[in-house]
Amino acid sequence: MVDADMGLRARKKRRNQDAIIDAALHLFEAKGYDAVSVEEIAAAADVSPRTFYRYFPAKEDVLLGAPDAGEATRRALAERLPGESDVDFVARAMLAGLTAGDPARTMRAYRLVQSVPALQARLFRLVWRGGQEHFVEALLANQPRTRDAELRAHVITHAVTDVMRVAATFWLGSPRQAPLADECEKALSYLREAFTG
Repeated sequence: MVDADMGLRARKKRRNQDAIIDAALHLFEAKGYDAVSVEEIAAAADVSPRTFYRYFPAKEDVLLGAPDAGEATRRALAERLPGESDVDFVARAMLAGLTAGDPARTMRAYRLVQSVPALQARLFRLVWRGGQEHFVEALLANQPRTRDAELRAHVITHAVTDVMRVAATFWLGSPRQAPLADECEKALSYLREAFTG
């Protein structure tokens, strides 16, 4: 009975999250990000503003905080694949977070972020810079923590992060609707060439 209740609770939480995200995306696209209030989003999603804040600390988090991204990244970082290079390990974990949600919804959210300078800056701090310590720590696991090892882990993490950021930007500007993973893999191939060339 407890498991069934937890399953029901999880499904309700997911339904509420999805309703809030979909309502916000629709309103942002129709009226512009700055013109939409949390109260409007909550009303369109048929939840209270208080419920909105239970899921998202602020309006911008609807676009920047994909519900599954953190967990997908943590799962990927918890397991090294046999023969996987450090570059591929970090890239796989980052890509897991970037592609954790619905692809069409992800593209809509990223496009909206690109149209609002304040959101671009927050995304840069939150995703492209703020979460890097997790990747650095994963690279340093199970090895002596020397100054050179830390420098190497930071260099790899920053390099892969910037490759993924550039790939996501190109993906958003592309007339084709190829998956984000394809664009990231192409960009990573250029990084691998640079590292081995």
